[in-house]
Amino acid sequence: MATVSLNDIRKSFGALEVIHGVNIDINEGEFIVIVGPSGCGKSTLLRMVAGLETVTSGEIQINDIGVNHKEPMDRNIAMVFQNYALYPHMSVFDNMAYGLKIAGTAKSEITERVAVAAKLLQLEPYLKRKPRELSGGQRQRVAMGRAIVRKPDVFLFDEPLSNLDAKLRVQMRLEIKGLQKKLGITSLYVTHDQVEAMTLADRMIVMNEGVAEQIGAPLEVYERPATLFAAQFVGSPSMNILSGTAKDGAVTLDNGSVIETGTGVNGAVKIGIRPEHVVEDANGSIVVNSAMSEPLGANTLLHGHMSGTDTEFVVSLPGVHLEESLGGEKRFSAPPSTIHLFDPESGQRISR
Repeated sequence: MATVSLNDIRKSFGALEVIHGVNIDINEGEFIVIVGPSGCGKSTLLRMVAGLETVTSGEIQINDIGVNHKEPMDRNIAMVFQNYALYPHMSVFDNMAYGLKIAGTAKSEITERVAVAAKLLQLEPYLKRKPRELSGGQRQRVAMGRAIVRKPDVFLFDEPLSNLDAKLRVQMRLEIKGLQKKLGITSLYVTHDQVEAMTLADRMIVMNEGVAEQIGAPLEVYERPATLFAAQFVGSPSMNILSGTAKDGAVTLDNGSVIETGTGVNGAVKIGIRPEHVVEDANGSIVVNSAMSEPLGANTLLHGHMSGTDTEFVVSLPGVHLEESLGGEKRFSAPPSTIHLFDPESGQRISR
């Protein structure tokens, strides 16, 4: 196991700075997920830890030793790629053993390590097969096995599940989480899927345009998002954001509706309300003109607009609701404790 520290890590391509000073100390055996939309810098950050990208400024440390100028092979890390990166002409055994052979490991030890990893990943029946004879999930296991046999200090995962179908992603997600806990290897995992981030991470780094918007445990980010971006990116469906003016424990929205918040904040604010925290209320001040419903089985998403505005608003209703029962104007409310307030200029969370 290893500790990893990123100290004011910055990356520039010419005059364009793409990573803006990321700081985090990662504990031994911790599973860190770097999450964000395409182009936010998450893979670039991971590649700098791997040594595949140079660091413009700042320092990366593994076990308190600076590795900025070390080659990837000298960092004792193992990386699992999005496209598996398997050798098509080699068997599963040879793919898993290749890195050890290059390192000059004894044949007996190679055989032992591959056997242990194959048993752990349920690949024993497939060791003589070529990658083309495997399913997507099996190929991903081979890629993970190749990383495991090296006994690295750190695992790096670059969107390893994005090529799999939805059901297999769920299965592999559970397998990766269980495997990481069993092996206890410090891991950094990149994904654009916030569900993966929420379910896998001990802590997550929410990235936006090269900035770490928030670093924290998944539920901490969900329940107390530090910025507007983190609030809207984490959670599905996305948090509703409305504009208004706060005074005397309530917010008056732009359409004149008043929502109780129970805070002493005054002035212009952005108010955030998650769809799942909204409840039907005949006397509620959240008035929505519904336009479309999205039945998901366990719940139904109601899509509409705030009355008198063009502001979109989504409500998650438990159970099945028929389309014809959701038309027209509906009233809702949200408990004050579930409401989030943000500064409209900086986007930063306003403490309650």
